[in-house]
Amino acid sequence: MGHGADFVLGHQKGRDMLKPRRQGGVTLVELMVGIAVVAIVLAMGAPSFALWLQNAQNRVAAESIQSGMQLARAEAVKRNTAVRFTLTDPTGLVAWSVGCVTVGDDCPASIQRREAAEGSANARVGVSTQAIPSPLPAGQFNSALAAGAGLSAGVSFDGMGRVPAANIGTDITRADVTNAALPSARRLVIVVGTGGQVRMCDPAVALSASPQGCM
Repeated sequence: MGHGADFVLGHQKGRDMLKPRRQGGVTLVELMVGIAVVAIVLAMGAPSFALWLQNAQNRVAAESIQSGMQLARAEAVKRNTAVRFTLTDPTGLVAWSVGCVTVGDDCPASIQRREAAEGSANARVGVSTQAIPSPLPAGQFNSALAAGAGLSAGVSFDGMGRVPAANIGTDITRADVTNAALPSARRLVIVVGTGGQVRMCDPAVALSASPQGCM
């Protein structure tokens, strides 16, 4: 058979054809090393992913509160009557409602709601009704408000989109969103001015460095 291969393919090609060939693939040792490397990479990335996930929950919750307050203000201006935003869960879960202060046929008690089960399971909110000084003193937002602090509570907006003078001192001026599962997750603050302005900011960022900063 060797002579036949030499005749058909040529002497060198025939020899190459008849040589046993090494099968391709990986050995068990190589496979185990690969699995170990993947496991190490995943273990190193897991804490960062967990932090990213909880940061995202905090942001979704804070944006929901900000949007709810802005909705209440817009509805107050549109209807030319007082509309109230209320954080409804006393434990700090992010649940809220928007409704008219004086209920009528054209102004319902419930315009929109957000239930705690809608998302951001680990996000928690606490509020303050204390007036925010101007100019802001250094460290105004350094300490977080505890989850559930000041709840349940709300803020009303009049037909001009402002917080009624009679409500100053009793309505929400600040809401802090923290995380029950990961205390190191990014805290976000929502601030309500007496003129009705609603702003979300990051107390860990300087306002001079980014418009997202608190001060």
